[in-house]
Amino acid sequence: MNWKTWVGSALIGTGLLAVETAWAVNLVVVETKGAGLNAGQVIDSQAPLTLAEGENVTLIADTGRIIHLKGPHQGAPLAGGGETVGSVKEAMASLLNSGAKESGALGATRSADEAFKMARDGKKLPDPWLVDVTQNGNHCYREGERLIFWRPDSTADSNIRVTVGKDTWRARTDWPKGKSNLLLPADVALQDGVGITMEMNGRKTESVLHVVPKTVASDPARVAWMHEKGCKDQFMALLSRIDK
Repeated sequence: MNWKTWVGSALIGTGLLAVETAWAVNLVVVETKGAGLNAGQVIDSQAPLTLAEGENVTLIADTGRIIHLKGPHQGAPLAGGGETVGSVKEAMASLLNSGAKESGALGATRSADEAFKMARDGKKLPDPWLVDVTQNGNHCYREGERLIFWRPDSTADSNIRVTVGKDTWRARTDWPKGKSNLLLPADVALQDGVGITMEMNGRKTESVLHVVPKTVASDPARVAWMHEKGCKDQFMALLSRIDK
């Protein structure tokens, strides 16, 4: 199948082991305001970090633990040398429980095993790196990888129109029946936070794309990144793979 463009592109298994140690570990910056840090940057958990009033940073450990720091702050991200990044199971359960609180969902705090079961039962995507063209919201993709569109119903031929950014790249193509996945052309370079509009069979969805940097090296950390970026369906799909 061939994409027919109207506007040229101008934007061009980790095991469930506890990390119960006070030794230095790598932390990846998810979001930051001030502090001279950038998203995707790796810092040492025991290296001094200074945040002035009004500055903040969100960090992710390989276990998937999320660390929020606000200024004024002076010292290592894991303060006192005795704080740990915990275990994968603890971190994953914490993510699901915090999501329930944010959405106002009622119920008891879930254990790690309950969290994994909920992810398996609630996942909608067959692969965590697929972008559901029928869903609005936030979608995550891996740095350096092509975007893969997915549709839940592939029983009929379809036509899809895609716009990246503000008419920066726009194209349409046929989507034959029997095929659930569709690759975005390789020459379409994406940027973190770019908007994307997808229209298939007269239904339009609007989303924001969030890059998952290569520095986010473990699946639990990628789950945490998806959680922070609001990539809900992908978060559940990847979480469902962890406890295997």
